[in-house]
Amino acid sequence: MTPRRARVGVAVTLVGLILLAATPAGAHGTSGPPASNFTTQLRGIAPPAPGVTVSLGPDREQLVLAVSGHVRVTVFGYQDEPYLRVDTRGVFENRRSPAVTLNRSRVPTGTSRPVHAGAAEWVRISHEPVARWHDHRVHWMGGVTPLAVLNDPDRPHVIDRWRIPIRVNGRAATIHGLLRWTPPPTAWPWWLLAAGIAGATVLTTSARRRCGAPAALAAAIGVMAITESVHLWASWPFILGSTAGRIGETLPTLATIAACIGAFVWLLRRDPWAAAPGVIIAGLFVFVSGGLADLSAFSHAYIPSRLAPDTARVVVALALGLGFGTAFTGARRLRAPRPTS
Repeated sequence: MTPRRARVGVAVTLVGLILLAATPAGAHGTSGPPASNFTTQLRGIAPPAPGVTVSLGPDREQLVLAVSGHVRVTVFGYQDEPYLRVDTRGVFENRRSPAVTLNRSRVPTGTSRPVHAGAAEWVRISHEPVARWHDHRVHWMGGVTPLAVLNDPDRPHVIDRWRIPIRVNGRAATIHGLLRWTPPPTAWPWWLLAAGIAGATVLTTSARRRCGAPAALAAAIGVMAITESVHLWASWPFILGSTAGRIGETLPTLATIAACIGAFVWLLRRDPWAAAPGVIIAGLFVFVSGGLADLSAFSHAYIPSRLAPDTARVVVALALGLGFGTAFTGARRLRAPRPTS
């Protein structure tokens, strides 16, 4: 590799890292729920209401209420005002309910001013008899750590018993559940796993023989591409908003997958010395986007992912270890002379 190509490779890498780091949240969408030790449990409707079903959405902060038959359900907001009405004609929203504004974001801010409750102004928002809404009463809103957790952080706790008032054909009922605290996992085994993967990657990809290094590097980059694809699939349902908005939120992960594919093709067409810039770019992108951006998975019990918590942590450890290992190997190739035999 010529000095000019080496400088170009390093420059491209640094520019890519700056762009990646400037993207909000690295990999997960900022509009979705973060990793947490608090999680919501839905217990159901009391008293039971035939023709009405309720469930939690994938992020466990959204409620999904469906009706069937000759049933009308009214959901009440934070000031006990009518908020939603659901029947076989669809879903109607009371535009005068403060909940309309408050439920637009996970954590209401000064820019989300609630309107004043008054005479109901019903507007149909769906023809499907299924209502989906984010409700702040069912999830942890942050703030002061509960006293029970401070006193005994190593045990699970029930933090709150939440209730949402509804009416079913004029009869009062409630959707109810629990807000729980689960102790966080021990982080150091996951860091140890990431370090072990990094060490193994460096050892297996640093062979100077022309027949050994390309295959090992290609395998490592292939695994990184698969890992990041799984990460994207697992986090997709937890990113709120339209499809275009979700794609925008996940651009760092998409760029990382593209970088891995590019480096893999480069390795197939050239040798590890010529492909070193692509290897560095792919490795550092994976290290940042799939690893550093999701370090909270190592220290929180609940992870917004389709994967089981420990499986999600393995994915993060793979991103850290493989990303660092391949980037380190690529950097060595930039400095080391290409062997003559």
